[in-house]
Formats: sequence, structure tokens, C-alpha cells
Amino acid sequence: MPDSVIWLLVVLALSAVGTVLVVRRERRRPSSYSRRLDVMAEWQVLPTAVQARRDEAQLKAGAPAASRSSGVSRP
Repeated sequence: MPDSVIWLLVVLALSAVGTVLVVRRERRRPSSYSRRLDVMAEWQVLPTAVQARRDEAQLKAGAPAASRSSGVSRP
């Protein structure tokens, strides 16, 4: 086998191992929500209407920043 094929296989193997490790870590400690359980518990006891108002406020606060950073105009 040529050396370039061997290097390609090595890179692919390392990529596969790295992907498996990252997925395992993400499943153990998800990064998509707060790791502080008290914050999540506090949010869960709020009424749905309050949660919706807070969500809308955050979306409105982030909208100007998102429109400035994006080169694509949205309706």
C-alpha cells in the first residue's frame, strides 16, 4: 500500500475514535442545558405563561444582535 493510503486510514481511524469519545462525553454530561440542577428545577416550577414571556424576551433581546451578525436578510 502507498504511504498516502496508510496515512488516510490513520486519520480516519483517529477521527472515528475522537467522534466516539465526544459522543460518550456529551451523553454523560450534556452541554445543551445548565448543569446546575437548582436552575432547572426553578425553571420547571414556573407557570408556562411565565416561561413563554421569558423566552420571548430573550429572543427579542437577541434579534438585533443576530440581524447585525448575519449577512442574509430575513423577512
